[in-house]
Amino acid sequence: MSRRWNILAWSILATVFLGMSVYLLLNPTRTGVVPNYRLAATNWWECWKIYGYGTHGFLYFPQFIILFTPFNLIRPHVLGEIIWRLAGFSLFVGILLRLKGLMVGRVSRPDLVFFILTLLAVPASLASINNGQTNLPLSACLVLSALALREEQWWPAALFLTVCVILKPIALAPWGLAFAAFPRMRKPLFLCLLVFGLIGFIHLNPHYAWDRWQACVAKIFRSYRPENLRVSDLFGMLDKAGISVPVILESVVRAGACLSALAYVCWKYLRGGSLSASWALWVVTVLVFTVFNPRAETNSYVLASPLLAFLAVDHLLRPGGNRLAGWILAGACIGLS
Repeated sequence: MSRRWNILAWSILATVFLGMSVYLLLNPTRTGVVPNYRLAATNWWECWKIYGYGTHGFLYFPQFIILFTPFNLIRPHVLGEIIWRLAGFSLFVGILLRLKGLMVGRVSRPDLVFFILTLLAVPASLASINNGQTNLPLSACLVLSALALREEQWWPAALFLTVCVILKPIALAPWGLAFAAFPRMRKPLFLCLLVFGLIGFIHLNPHYAWDRWQACVAKIFRSYRPENLRVSDLFGMLDKAGISVPVILESVVRAGACLSALAYVCWKYLRGGSLSASWALWVVTVLVFTVFNPRAETNSYVLASPLLAFLAVDHLLRPGGNRLAGWILAGACIGLS
């Protein structure tokens, strides 16, 4: 019976990826945000402009260009886009397997765990898979960093957190939280930061690289101001409900949320060590990424789906779990899609 449910889960995953691949092959010009990544990678090596003056466009550190360059070299382009999505989707499936491993011995029906995790976590990933967004591998690396912290594997945790920053600048939030709350993470994170900085200057023209760095920082600060974009975060929801919140109050609330997240993770570390603090870091990071992020959008919800799916399975299958909470969480997972 366990084999049957696992086969069903893998069939769902294969259908999702194959369906996306066929769609891209039939519609090679409909490729989401990946053309922005390709253009940035091409322009970087040609010493051309990368960061424009608006609030949209390429919103990543130069290190992401280095990471994406191998995918940009693949021809035809649509094949590179499929392989890029395969890399992110494989990481995402990998964390579902890791989360399944945590449930062994905790639940009454371990044969159902991977199937239900897949059923609940994958729907929110569809938008990111379709668009080729970095949110999919970012979600996976966030979970991997939390699991590494849980097991006190400091160097892997530092590596995954730094990769998160490469995938999206807002991941400086969990990076900073880990640096502040976990004393033994500071040396690994600092050394990873040094390597991160060096990677950002991989170019034959250091002056060009430095100039792009300045443009990058200016672009990111400009693009993450709350007044520039309200999409799917807390204040976007209020905006759609007709409740206008002053920009200064938005900024105060966001800052307060970040400080509260820092205090909470530090408190959990002091009271429960790495086990409790790793869980806290995962939870507050999901909240910062989705509820208090001025650039949160539908694609961002994949950052929350593994956490909600994990909690739903725990409540639904663990003896003594809150079944009502489990069904509510399961409904939330489907609603995120």
